[in-house]
Amino acid sequence: MPIQFYRGIKAIAKFLEMHPDRVRKLLREGRFPAKKDDTGRWVLTNLDYYQSLQG
Repeated sequence: MPIQFYRGIKAIAKFLEMHPDRVRKLLREGRFPAKKDDTGRWVLTNLDYYQSLQG
């Protein structure tokens, strides 16, 4: 599977097919394996996300 990066709330919300407000809440709660980059934007990879579903 090629690794894809999703940067920012809107891109992550589109990937997860969720409303941006819901994604923002779940990110704050640590429910996704996302991290903030040097600019303070959330970054999520598809590989990290799918691996988190298996655990």
